[in-house]
Amino acid sequence: MRNLYWISLITSSLLLGQERVELYGGNVDANGSIATAIGDPIALYQDQIMNADELVYDRNTSIMEAKGNVNIFKGKQYHIISDYTRVDLIKETRYSAPYYMTDQDSGTWMSTDEAKSCKNEIDLGSGLVSGCDPVDPLWKIRFSSADYDTEEMWVNLYNARLIVNDFPLFYLPYFGYPTDKTRRSGLLIPTFGLSNSEGFYYQQPIYFAPQNWWDVELRPQLRTSRGSGLYTDFRFVDTASSEGSIRLGYFKEQTKYAEEYDLANLKHYGYDINYRHRAPLREWFDLELEGESGLYVDGSWMNDVDYLNLQQSDETQNVTANQVLSRINGYYSSEDNYFGTYFKHYQYLDQESNAQTIQTLPSFQYHRYLESFLGNHLLLSGDAMATHFYRPDGKRAVQGDFTVPLTFQRGLFDEYLDFSYTATAFSNVIGFYGNVQSGETTNYERGLYAQLDHTLAFSSTLVRPYESLTHVISPSVSYTLAGERFYEGYYEKYHDNGMCVPGSNDVACDYYTLNEPSDTLSFGLNNYFIEGGKQFLVDRLSQNFRYDDQGSYYGELQNELEWEITTAISYYNQTSYNHDRNRITKEQNTLRYNDGVVTANLSHYYTDDLKGDPAKTEYSSYWTADASYQYNRYYRFFGLVAYDYSEKLMKRNEVGFLYSTRCLDFGLRYVQNRRPILTNITGNGSVADSYIFITLILKPIGGSDFNYKLTSN
Repeated sequence: MRNLYWISLITSSLLLGQERVELYGGNVDANGSIATAIGDPIALYQDQIMNADELVYDRNTSIMEAKGNVNIFKGKQYHIISDYTRVDLIKETRYSAPYYMTDQDSGTWMSTDEAKSCKNEIDLGSGLVSGCDPVDPLWKIRFSSADYDTEEMWVNLYNARLIVNDFPLFYLPYFGYPTDKTRRSGLLIPTFGLSNSEGFYYQQPIYFAPQNWWDVELRPQLRTSRGSGLYTDFRFVDTASSEGSIRLGYFKEQTKYAEEYDLANLKHYGYDINYRHRAPLREWFDLELEGESGLYVDGSWMNDVDYLNLQQSDETQNVTANQVLSRINGYYSSEDNYFGTYFKHYQYLDQESNAQTIQTLPSFQYHRYLESFLGNHLLLSGDAMATHFYRPDGKRAVQGDFTVPLTFQRGLFDEYLDFSYTATAFSNVIGFYGNVQSGETTNYERGLYAQLDHTLAFSSTLVRPYESLTHVISPSVSYTLAGERFYEGYYEKYHDNGMCVPGSNDVACDYYTLNEPSDTLSFGLNNYFIEGGKQFLVDRLSQNFRYDDQGSYYGELQNELEWEITTAISYYNQTSYNHDRNRITKEQNTLRYNDGVVTANLSHYYTDDLKGDPAKTEYSSYWTADASYQYNRYYRFFGLVAYDYSEKLMKRNEVGFLYSTRCLDFGLRYVQNRRPILTNITGNGSVADSYIFITLILKPIGGSDFNYKLTSN
């Protein structure tokens, strides 16, 4: 029997080799142009493998038929199962009934009553598709017909009905999805929502990817009771060392909604620009420099805060602040030198106009890296900064700063004590130009300032090992002597009359940034505890004492503690104590727990400041807490609370769960959130939203969020 098998194997290969088809089997019978194989037969053709109970191949017509338990494999692309399959190798057509296919890459499978294919296009009859266990799938999509392009890796379903756990959820006349991760143009998963104030929400992203180095995403949105708008994201990779993105947004309010919430603007618009380049001098100017260069752009502008609020339906994910900072940074760094240029632009959303806001456009920096002499005992470095301060309405200035520290250091008493002396020379020059503010009568003139300070510092690092842990203590003390001071022009005038003190609102002091000279005594004490080669406790304590013509006073006592109590529990504390006021002026406490099943965080932030003239106490007290519980491998429950104690205001709270399996994510969240808006009366207002979020992700096809929102004034 074994001899018969090998003879049949050799014979079949000779018969069919000219057609690039190899037929193997325990029993192969050749009758004219027809070869029949049984006994675990296998056919190899092109890049596919086929086996069945019986294989029949006609060499004249190049047609192969597979009968009973048919399996077809194509590399790592797909696996097909059927009872009967007929393949025409010349016309490149195939018919299978019934038809079951598994995509090897994505893990999805499809089952239909029949399939007809021609080359890379497959037409499918009625059936279903899923990414879950085929025995009892958690979710499945039933369809009346479908087609699949194996070259484009795209599936189209018609009359699709989504069924989750045998419960029908919704119907779509058409649904298409990719079977790989190739970038392609098309419609992305939409987002739906319902709001008592904004009506029905619908956002349909449209994606264009004509080339592999850039793409565009359009996100038109409709809020039936509020308005409509469009946000556009353009992303690009222009070189191997750089990438960037540009976002443009526009939304138009309905008049009724704007009047009800007293919105300051009927239209909200803005832009965001982000760009990073890690070698601009080399790639743009073909400069083969030894050092490295870089460019960073992070720019934003908007007419009000609702440009941020309206970017997506889940406004809890938006980061909103009254201040918008735009930056452009460029640098070149070599072994010895650093050159940098920086642009900063500030926009305050709670102000009607930013015409008097001082911008940095630009500043230039030169830094000479630290050089050592005399066997590393003498250290020298230098900094120079030129800054252009600009604003449309008001005085403008150009300022130069120069700093040169010279340090002598050495170890004492067999290196138990480190000693250093630093002489720091600093000078500042400023000049003014530009239009005069309305009603401005103060004359500005050029200013010159110089100082020379002296600092003596002693420090040590002591290590003491114990049986199970190691203690490292690092004390330090330094004294800075405020040496000579030189004032001329602008700086002399406002230094002598004492007008420009910290907190002054006089416009003449806008550019006066000098602090009164004072001697400073500083103490520091750092403790480190190490166990098993791992640092589990760190404590940093510091205290400054300042001395000037009025006497001496205490700076704030500051302490920072990081403590890993156990592998699951950690604690962080930062405290500032004001001796003059005899009270804690700043404190942050955070307690964390994570054992892999339960995670929890409790945090409190507190500040107490004196502001204004006369000084008034302003304090903030903010609590946050969040927790999650991994009930089992499928269910996770979570919650979050953020409460402003000083304002007696709940900023945000959230509770929900997520059910996650290999093929399905289903989540439900209830969220209350307060978001800022720009109003006509107060200028800076807010509204409270309540959300119900439903998340459904069909792996690996995709999914979407649906939310219901309640808004109150």
